[in-house]
Amino acid sequence: MVRKTALLVLALVLAFALPAEAKTIHVHKGQSIQAAVDRAKPGDRILVGPGVYREEGKPCPAISAQTCAVAIEKNGIKLIGVGSKRHPVVLRARHGQGAGIEVARESHAGECLSDASQRLHGSLIRGLTVRGFDDFGVFLLCVDHWRISRVRAIDNGEYGTFPSHTTIGRLDHSFASGSNDTGHYIGQSSHARVDHNVAKDNVSGFELENSSRIRADHNLASGNTGGILSFTLPNLDVKSNSDNRIDHNRVFKNNRKNTCVEPEDTVCAVPAGTGILMLAIDRNRVESNTVTGNRSYGIAVANYCTALNISAEDCSKLDIEPNPDGNRVTGNTAKKNGNNPDPSVPDVFTVDLAWDLGGTGNCWSGNKAGTTFPADLPACQ
Repeated sequence: MVRKTALLVLALVLAFALPAEAKTIHVHKGQSIQAAVDRAKPGDRILVGPGVYREEGKPCPAISAQTCAVAIEKNGIKLIGVGSKRHPVVLRARHGQGAGIEVARESHAGECLSDASQRLHGSLIRGLTVRGFDDFGVFLLCVDHWRISRVRAIDNGEYGTFPSHTTIGRLDHSFASGSNDTGHYIGQSSHARVDHNVAKDNVSGFELENSSRIRADHNLASGNTGGILSFTLPNLDVKSNSDNRIDHNRVFKNNRKNTCVEPEDTVCAVPAGTGILMLAIDRNRVESNTVTGNRSYGIAVANYCTALNISAEDCSKLDIEPNPDGNRVTGNTAKKNGNNPDPSVPDVFTVDLAWDLGGTGNCWSGNKAGTTFPADLPACQ
């Protein structure tokens, strides 16, 4: 009897300790995605059927003054569009909505870097088109173990997809166009892969900003102002950009006029015709990319202050180290770049491979290039 009673108690303890089984919630045309999110419990899956959805919107958790069409503030929510090319799932903006989908807690971004309670875990956004929002298509803030997959972010004012302050994630097989800042952006984040995506007709196609251990591979950047940017920028929570790998990407004919609308943003200074540009980055590897037909330059490595014409006095006040150090540019094909440069680009920089001589330990080997500056780039050992 004692044994049976003990087993019964153990069974009851386990029953209450185990999480409830995740559920699947279906959303059909004419219903609300946000209502399904509000009803969902952590770990649930929300399947959204074909159709155009215009949500009433609610204050965004990260920026309460901004309106989100869909806001997710729970762990493990999987938001999945189950449409097709002929019958897509489209989230369209209503007037004044700043973000399409936001995954975040109500907290300050910088605080989540040291306070795990302010982070979310296990987010998936897949199979939706997010269109016409004032600022962001899909915005993830302080999220771990995340994925954005097969998303189309079109004509969003500033950014298409935007993971920030995240760790361990993947952005894949997605498309971005019509952003006046960056199509696919990842910032102040670590340990992520950005692969098999397309960026066309944005100011910046792809940007890795103040991030580490990001691999950006097998992407296509064409028709943007700049194809791929890897930057360390000042005045942010994370102070460096390091140990990233940019490989096996196609970066061609990024000759679009720069239509950046926030003059203080560094991307506003990116000249039309930029292939791959790296500023103040450390130990980035740029390997096996094809970079062609960009009218200003192909692949460039530069000091942040030199690139932006910042005086030595002002440069000394920055909270970042402005030099690029320890970067390797190897095995790339960079040809037919710099043929009709933007007037802002110095003549010596209108080449396939460019370095402004800043920093230490940078090297180039095994590249197929027509023109370089300087003529003899340091070889990798």
